[in-house]
Order: sequence, then C-alpha cells, then structure tokens
Amino acid sequence: MENRQRSIRKLLWRITAVLAVLAVVSICFVSGTFARYVTKKSGSTTTDVAKWDIDVTTKDGELTTSTFALVNKLSPSKDAFTVGSGGTVTNRVKSSGTVLVLKIENKGDVDAQLVITPPENDALTFYGYDTDGKTHAATAYSSWGTGFEMKDGLVSQAPTLDEAQAVITMQFALTTEAITDDNENTIQWQSLSGFNFDPEQNPLILKAAPQEGETQDGAQTQGTSVYYFYVRSVWTSQDEHYYQQNQQTAEDMSDGLDTWLGENIAALGGEFTFAAIQASEWPTTP
Repeated sequence: MENRQRSIRKLLWRITAVLAVLAVVSICFVSGTFARYVTKKSGSTTTDVAKWDIDVTTKDGELTTSTFALVNKLSPSKDAFTVGSGGTVTNRVKSSGTVLVLKIENKGDVDAQLVITPPENDALTFYGYDTDGKTHAATAYSSWGTGFEMKDGLVSQAPTLDEAQAVITMQFALTTEAITDDNENTIQWQSLSGFNFDPEQNPLILKAAPQEGETQDGAQTQGTSVYYFYVRSVWTSQDEHYYQQNQQTAEDMSDGLDTWLGENIAALGGEFTFAAIQASEWPTTP
C-alpha cells in the first residue's frame, strides 16, 4: 500500500514538472508572438522645384520674346537756326515720343540674366506714310535719293538713307522703375551703338521674386527683379554739317532736310529680341 502511494506521488511530480515545462515553452512562444508586433509609420517627402517665371510683356500686357520698337512721334526742334558769338553753330536737338516697349519681370525663385539682342548692325527701319497720309506704312520707306540737294528754295534731290539716319535716331533706356514726370530728367538714355549688349561684359541680372529688402534662405537680396525698356526718337538738325559746307546756304539746307523728312517719314523702328538665362541656384544655401 505504501509503495503504491509513493508511485502515485512520483507520477504527480512528473505530471507537475511536465506542465511546468509546457508552461515555460508556452510563455516563450507567447512572448515571441508579442515581440513581432512592431508599430510602423509611413509618410511622404517632397522636394520643391525652383520656379522659373520670366514675363516679358508689351505695353498692352501681351507676353512676347521679341518686339518691334516703334516711335511714330517725330519732330525737329522749334528753335530757329542760330549763329552764335564767334561764328559758331550748334545742332538743334529735339527728343520726343517716349514709348514703353516692354516690361521684363522675374517672378521665379532663381536669378536670371537678361540678354537683349538689338537690331542687326543697329539698323533701324524708316517708314513713310500710308495712303491716308496720317499713319505709317506697313513696309519700309524705299524712295531714297542720291544726296540731298535744294535749288531755288525747293528740294531737287531726295536725301540718302545715311543722311536720314544722321538726323533721326533712336535712343533707349533700360530702367528699374517706370518713367514718370518726376524722374524722366534723371533717366540715362543711350544710343544702340553706345550700349554694350554683350552679356559677358555687361551682365543684366534680374533678381528672383523676393523684392528688395526681403531675404531668401538667409541671404539679403540685391538688385532688381524688373526692367522697363523704353525708346524715344532724337531729331538732330544738321546745322553744323551744312554750316561747314556753305555758311550762306546752311540754314536753308538744314531746315529743308528737316522739312523733307517731316513730310515723308512717319516712323522709325527696330526689332529687339529678349532671352533669360538662369543665373543662380535655389536654395542659395545648403
């Protein structure tokens, strides 16, 4: 009987030990199962692309890359031919017809270098009057003569194109602000031949969209984000030229040439092309 009880106690210990082992194994598996639950978060990142936005607009607000700058308000000086003290003569000069041709504005995120291509060989086109006698013709004037001459107070020979170009020229101004009555006397007007259009020697930089005084990536912006392109006509009476040739006929010749041009030439213009090249990176700091 006693041996039987011992056998039963041993069996119970063995069962208990087996259950304990199974419990440990179970805990290991359960623990492993818990360990596999991992919280994951997904998200997206974006990289901004620097905006490129250069607007070249005409005075009517039309976008363009080239334009024909035309001045149709041509007039000589109203002053009379004058011989000064010591027998000196100075050309009478009249500027008129200031026209806003284009507004060039950088609305993007990077700087741009403005490249302007003037008319080839600085050649400007003269236009005569249309059949209505009021507006300029659509085609270039072509009835040039062999050299301006007058006889008995009347024109006997029409001027050459070179003679006309010596009288009526075009000047332009590239400004950072619109021309008004308050600042027009401070504007620096230049001839086509006198301005350096070479982008390497004379770079014209349009700053990115932040205006003067604002910052971009911690860097102070400088320069301008807009240019205004103006043209005007300049009428230079050839007083000095004709006075050197013949003092007696100089006044009649100079006034006669002015009169002929006023009767036959209605406008002066030339083709300008504009391009913009990226001039900085964005952002400006790493």
